Amino acid sequence: MKKLAASLTAALCLVAALSLGMLVGQQEALAAENAAPIGKAAPAFALPDVVTGNDVTLESHKGKVVVIMFHSINCPYYKMHADKGYDRVFVPMVESYKDKDVVFVGINANKNESTDKIKAYAEKHKINYTVLKDKGNKVADAYGAKVTPHVMVIDQEGKLRYRGGVEKASRNPADCGTSDTQYLGPVIDALLDGSEPPETETNPVGCGIKKV
Repeated sequence: MKKLAASLTAALCLVAALSLGMLVGQQEALAAENAAPIGKAAPAFALPDVVTGNDVTLESHKGKVVVIMFHSINCPYYKMHADKGYDRVFVPMVESYKDKDVVFVGINANKNESTDKIKAYAEKHKINYTVLKDKGNKVADAYGAKVTPHVMVIDQEGKLRYRGGVEKASRNPADCGTSDTQYLGPVIDALLDGSEPPETETNPVGCGIKKV
């Protein structure tokens, strides 16, 4: 009897897991289907800065190249890209473009990461770019963001020109920032030069965004 009960429990758990996986897959497919197309106007947003509490809009950065990095304080892929202690990608990249018309913005859409914790994380690691909170993940859905980090690049006219990874990354978070094939930097440089980006969409590697 105990074996039968255990078998039934295992079967129910498997069904639940499969159902959840199907639901997540359906949600991701729907988000991708409704995501803003490359080459068209990027979705507008007004989201609160986790440090100041003030709303930041996409419109306020018009005329500049805007780089959006979908953010997490728990994902090892994002942490290896962003933490001051690692100096892998985002912190030095922001520094390298500080004298050019480029704005970097982190957007956190994870339902399990509170504004207070994100603020503490940003201050602890001396994050040198604005981080916004996307409660309800509406902005993440509008852009088709699935993982952290998932990067979007918007040109000076407000058009979405790139969606994808920072680089051709491996599945090992420890390798973040070490790839011989970089995507983000060349896209930014091309837009600053007034030329077409070498890539418009790539597959990002990271942790799934914890959506509502």
